[in-house]
Amino acid sequence: MLQSDVNAAALAGLTGIWLDRGIDFVTGGPSPTADETVPRIEQPTDLPNRLSPTDA
Repeated sequence: MLQSDVNAAALAGLTGIWLDRGIDFVTGGPSPTADETVPRIEQPTDLPNRLSPTDA
């Protein structure tokens, strides 16, 4: 799921932020290791800190 989610965002011209829950829900094993260029959070409440403010 990591690669498909990150790639889908990039193809749409967006930056994906990976919600790393610590488990691969497809295999049941540990979550995959993300490339260091992929923004990563561990819980949804971390998201506001990863968003950059924009001029309105």
